[in-house]
Amino acid sequence: MSAMRVIFHECKKVFSSPLLIALIVLFSAFNLFIIWNESYRLDELKVANELAETYGLQITDKSLRQFEEDVKTDLAGLHGAPAPVDLQRKGMYLQMAKSIDSKYDEIDWNKIGEREVHKYKLSGSAAEILKKAYNKLSRRFEEIKETDEHKTWFFSGKPYRMYGFLFASLFRPIIFETLMLIVLATALITNYEFENKTCLVAYSTRRGRSLMKDKLAASLLTTAGIVTVILALTLGVYFAVFDYSHLWGSAISSAFNWEYSMDDLPYVSWWNLSFAEYLLCSILLLYVCMLLFSAISFAISVLVKNSYYTFFLFAAFFIIALLTPGFASVSSALIFITVHNLSVLCMNPHMWFMGNGGLTMFKNYELVTAGVWTVITSTLCLYALSRFKKQELY
Repeated sequence: MSAMRVIFHECKKVFSSPLLIALIVLFSAFNLFIIWNESYRLDELKVANELAETYGLQITDKSLRQFEEDVKTDLAGLHGAPAPVDLQRKGMYLQMAKSIDSKYDEIDWNKIGEREVHKYKLSGSAAEILKKAYNKLSRRFEEIKETDEHKTWFFSGKPYRMYGFLFASLFRPIIFETLMLIVLATALITNYEFENKTCLVAYSTRRGRSLMKDKLAASLLTTAGIVTVILALTLGVYFAVFDYSHLWGSAISSAFNWEYSMDDLPYVSWWNLSFAEYLLCSILLLYVCMLLFSAISFAISVLVKNSYYTFFLFAAFFIIALLTPGFASVSSALIFITVHNLSVLCMNPHMWFMGNGGLTMFKNYELVTAGVWTVITSTLCLYALSRFKKQELY
């Protein structure tokens, strides 16, 4: 049997599993419920698209003056009657647009960096590293102001929080749902023969042991399929419900993407990315993380040969990796090394590629984390495959 046929049949085991199919349906339904629960604001959200369509996506002095004149004309036409809701919302956007420069001039990222050092109780080299990172962010912020990158229309952050809704309230459940599915799917593929007592037939020959490589390929392919299904269903419905038709090109660092938080700071991305580009980067990073988690699950499955043990050992690995930074010294660079793990990376998808991420705010944090763990995971899989070739089947 060719390798491609083996991989096909291994993938088929997953997508014919009643449990996994039921979980995919359940998780998708849950995500759609989250979207439906926020759909009551549809009428309010139309204003941002209308402004981008009417005055152009970029906010310029000329377009802002025209917008202000149009609002005054509409108000004058009311002849003392109460302003309609849409006009009130346009007035809100107008006032926010006029105050962009003054609000941005009040922000000093170097002072914010010192505050973060105090917040995390850092000292020594750790404090210096974080201060230098915030100094770089300060220069990036000045670049944004000089180029007017932030002056694009987008959904107003403080009342609507659409960025947080998409990249935190939706992406975080998607991450945990796909994570659970891929661990179960990978364990099913890897341990199928052992749990069905057919391992002696499948692996008794030298060629039979090599079938485990096909199972790794099938696990990764299945992971990509599961992520695609969950993302396609969830994001397909999301963008069908919420209209971004004139906002795809808006900068993700738009001044309107300023959501209320304890620090009350705008989102500042390290790169000049449009909303569409940022979404694509986030989706690609999600695929990479899930493929790495699948490979880790595969290695664990090969070593323990039991689906239940695999699931709980993986859960233990995820939790330990998440908690590790809390045990690192706050006076050395070790604390920043420990946050470069997949568990920490996946906890805050709304902070990906952003300078607002606290201890993970470094410019190349996501790329370094993914790259380092690709090497670690590849080494772990090679070790598991090598050990499997030499060990007894029972």
